[in-house]
Amino acid sequence: MEQTYQESYTGADVVIELTNRLRVLESKNSLLNERLLVVNQNMIEEYKKLIKDIRSIESEIRDVKNDMQNIKKILKHLTDEAANFAKKDEIRLLEKYIKLWNPLNFVTETDVKNIVEREIKKAKHHKTH
Repeated sequence: MEQTYQESYTGADVVIELTNRLRVLESKNSLLNERLLVVNQNMIEEYKKLIKDIRSIESEIRDVKNDMQNIKKILKHLTDEAANFAKKDEIRLLEKYIKLWNPLNFVTETDVKNIVEREIKKAKHHKTH
């Protein structure tokens, strides 16, 4: 009778084969555990980086919000002040009156006193002559 492939194995051969396979599986398992450890370490590092980045972004957002509040205050102040500005029509009316009065021809109090004194001197001078 012809023996089959399996029948040619003895019990010791089967144990050796199983032991070899077990070693290969243990080796693969060990490699997978090492890789998993590396992946976990990388994930922890990335998580720490993300937390740091998130905190930085939150800080920047707070700064931007503060800046926006300051800009709003400044704009409100400017719009409140702009309400006190003179309108174009008012400026034109003032310009019209200034041209009409021509304040450059106005004299000061000192000028008037000097003119009056000169005229008095002239009048006295004419009376004496």
